[in-house]
Amino acid sequence: MAELAFKEYIFKKGNKVTVYLYQSSIELVQQGLLGKFNKINLIPYKNIVTITLKKPGFASNGELVIDCGLNNNKKEKQKNTIDFTKHELDQIIELKKTIENKISDIKGQRVDSAIDNFEKLKKLKELYDLDILSEEEYEDQKEMLLER
Repeated sequence: MAELAFKEYIFKKGNKVTVYLYQSSIELVQQGLLGKFNKINLIPYKNIVTITLKKPGFASNGELVIDCGLNNNKKEKQKNTIDFTKHELDQIIELKKTIENKISDIKGQRVDSAIDNFEKLKKLKELYDLDILSEEEYEDQKEMLLER
């Protein structure tokens, strides 16, 4: 079953983007010609390196750039950019904070998982050292833990 978005943001100016937030990723849908040739970009939160916000000026739109480390390429940067007006500033700030919170949550889960795996590896080694596990059982269990 497909994952349902928990939040949706619609930006009607600039590059006309609809943003869907999922539990593990963000989807940017740039409206194409006559609503047909939409460009869809799915970005896992874990791939996001930085989020840059440039506020709109007097006569220019602002932009939110989601950098996945590939934004040296102009096409990639354009794909990960949301243009917005000063009337959409509150909405874009809320979006930025929500994405940053999801990234923080995911990084916290990774650290917890790494610590948990480290503890499990220590226990496995103890069982092996006490001759409770054979070398083959130890290697199999260790390999399973390291694959996670």
